[in-house]
Amino acid sequence: MRRGFLLLYILLLLFLNLTPRVPSSPVANGDKLVHLVEFVALGFFGWRLWAYLLPLPFLLEFLQLFVPGRTFSPADMAANLIGFALGVLFGWWYEGSHEGASLFHKGGD
Repeated sequence: MRRGFLLLYILLLLFLNLTPRVPSSPVANGDKLVHLVEFVALGFFGWRLWAYLLPLPFLLEFLQLFVPGRTFSPADMAANLIGFALGVLFGWWYEGSHEGASLFHKGGD
């Protein structure tokens, strides 16, 4: 169930980041906050698969070059990466706070 939720969340991220229509933010640089929150959630839900998910913060921003009405932004990519890293660390801490989980999950446990 957990991986199913993660897959659905990745599909939602694809839709939100690659749709041509971009909602405007009433807050200056509010889109950076949205990017940060989106990827904190990705990192938190998928922290055990962080090495496989790491390309997404880069890829989703890069692909915006090919979407009409969207633009590539290094600041958005930085927000994606910072959010993802924070989410991974928070997920690792949250799930491992009682078990002493390793960041490099060996699998098969």
